[in-house]
Formats: sequence, C-alpha cells, structure tokens
Amino acid sequence: MAPEPEDEIKDKKNPRPLDEDDIALLKTNGLGPYSTSIKKAEKEIKEMAKKINDLCGITDSDTSLAVPSQCDLVSDKQMMQENLCDQVARCTKIISPNTEDAKYVINVKQIAKFVVGLSDNVSPTDIEEGMRVG
Repeated sequence: MAPEPEDEIKDKKNPRPLDEDDIALLKTNGLGPYSTSIKKAEKEIKEMAKKINDLCGITDSDTSLAVPSQCDLVSDKQMMQENLCDQVARCTKIISPNTEDAKYVINVKQIAKFVVGLSDNVSPTDIEEGMRVG
C-alpha cells in the first residue's frame, strides 16, 4: 500500500467548510419533483384550518373540539350520573323469581343500589344473579 500524500492526510483532518452550493445540494438530496409544492400546500392548509378555528372560537383541549358555547362539561357529567340507563350495574339479587312481579336488586358501582323491573325487550330468563346489566 502506498503512503498517502501529505495534502490528503491534512484534508481528512481539517476538511474544508461547506459552501452555499454544497448546502443546497444536500437539501435537495432525496426530494421528489413535487416535494416543495406539497410542503407549501400543507402549510397553507394548516394556516387556513387554524384561521377557521380561531374565527369559530374553537380551541384545542383534552375534552373536545366543539365551539365553547356547546361545551358544558359540568352539565354533561351531571346528566351521566342522573341517567342510570346509561350506567353498567350488577344484578345482585332477584326478588320473587319466576313470577310476573319479579324485581331485581342492582348495584351501580359507587353510586347506589336500586330495585328495578325488567324492560319490555328483556325476558326474565335472560337475567341471572351476578350478571352485569345496563
């Protein structure tokens, strides 16, 4: 193997800095013919969406993207607690089973226990003690 000339060794230790043409070449490396126009269109779309949201009064939050006048978390939470049809419970006991007047003791977790009847679209044979119900 032939020894490397002194100039090549010096260039490897202290390479010349990149000029503007080198930087422009590196920036275009891997870009397709439409990359810049696509990026420009994406930027314009994001700006337009932000402008529309600002005009509508919509702000990003963890809970919703609705207009603030339509966002009422307190009343939504209260409605969910009051509307027990939307709650999952467990049938803990059947009172007077196999009769027309059968009642069911259900336990809605961390809220209360209730004695309820059956809905019109549920058969008495569908419900057993220990079963989860809505």
